[in-house]
Amino acid sequence: MKHFWDERYRAPEYTYGTEPNLYFKEKLEQFTPGHILLPGEGEGRNAVWAAQQGWKVTAVDFSTAGRRKAMQLARKNAVQLDYRVESFHDAALEPESFDAAGVIFFHLPALFMERAFAKITESLKPGGVLIAELY
Repeated sequence: MKHFWDERYRAPEYTYGTEPNLYFKEKLEQFTPGHILLPGEGEGRNAVWAAQQGWKVTAVDFSTAGRRKAMQLARKNAVQLDYRVESFHDAALEPESFDAAGVIFFHLPALFMERAFAKITESLKPGGVLIAELY
């Protein structure tokens, strides 16, 4: 999978554009900024937009090419991202440490999906929000 996404993001154009996912944007605008987790963030369009709105962003993706483009977009928009290049399965996340999580078309094999969502929900603070748009 890492090779697939690195190849997909290798082109200079942003595969999904640089504007945030509309559903993510509409939902996140309803909440007070805090610390947000964005697993499978890819090229950073949602992370950069969230950071522009005042969110402290932690993104996790195993694509080095995706991170490179996300950080380029962050620099262009003068925002900071904590963007970790690693498998979400291996990501060390503190329990109850995020105010929100945005899961937008997170591509995982079915056998990892249940475990990933358990990890995401465990990382949310009490009253934390999960925004998800999935296939």
